[in-house]
Amino acid sequence: MAVVIFLFGSLVGAFFVLTIPSVRGPLIALLQTRMVAPVRTVSRFGNAALILLVFANNSLPVVLSFVYPLIIAKVNWTPPLNAGKKRALLGCFTWLCAFLVGLFGFGMTLAIGWVVGDGALLFHLLSGASVHGPLELFSVLLCVSEPLRLSRHSDSIELMKSLQQDSRLLLFCLLILILSAAIEVLAGF
Repeated sequence: MAVVIFLFGSLVGAFFVLTIPSVRGPLIALLQTRMVAPVRTVSRFGNAALILLVFANNSLPVVLSFVYPLIIAKVNWTPPLNAGKKRALLGCFTWLCAFLVGLFGFGMTLAIGWVVGDGALLFHLLSGASVHGPLELFSVLLCVSEPLRLSRHSDSIELMKSLQQDSRLLLFCLLILILSAAIEVLAGF
């Protein structure tokens, strides 16, 4: 489900950039502010700082995918959340995260590369991300799908137990993301 929503977000992001010129400028400014400017600023401090920035950026949805179900399970909600509301909240988190990762992290970025760089920048982005990109996407989408998987547990105790069992998944994905960030930075992408 997360992959399908990710692909839909990617298509929507590319569609907006490629077909609506009035949206293109603000999206390029957002990309500059959100990705390019921080990378330029932090790169002055060396590769280690840049690796940490890339890792932090990529691991945010991963960590939130485990913190969010923890909050749902631990907070004493007033009125109490029934099983249906818990399922809806957990599922919506997966759908929203997967959509936004596809929209901003993939579709919009590649479409801007096409528009701004006339294909050459797009090719550079795709070839540069050929190793680290699939690692990042695999880790992020695997963890972003965790809340949806956990939504089958109606009881908070079951939810917590399953979340604890999946803590190895979180550590595994964070390890992949730090490796991916190192590949991205040290290879000069």
